[in-house]
Amino acid sequence: MRLTCLSAGLTAVALLAPAVADEKKVSIRGSLASAGQASEEEKKGGLLGNLLVEGTKDKDAEYDKAMVKVTRATKIYRQIGGELREASFDDLKGGTKVEIWFQGPVAESFPVQATAGKIVITR
Repeated sequence: MRLTCLSAGLTAVALLAPAVADEKKVSIRGSLASAGQASEEEKKGGLLGNLLVEGTKDKDAEYDKAMVKVTRATKIYRQIGGELREASFDDLKGGTKVEIWFQGPVAESFPVQATAGKIVITR
């Protein structure tokens, strides 16, 4: 019994790797393939919508494709020159270039699934 519980716990840890808030390493950098608004019921629970992001892995970006939840707690900014200005979910449209830092667990499926802690619109 203990072995079964331990095995299940280790499997859960392997599938849900915690995202580390590391401002130097972006979780994903790329373009929004799609941006879908949450339903009215989902919005009541704090979800603003979902993004499908496609990019490339490089030395400072962990993933190349991700399904990302955007919640009321997600900080959204637009980069203008060297300055970050507040933005909203409505600014996230297909084709928009973004950098996203995940917050909380990451489901290691393909594409990975995570919640955005911070989004910066770069173009």
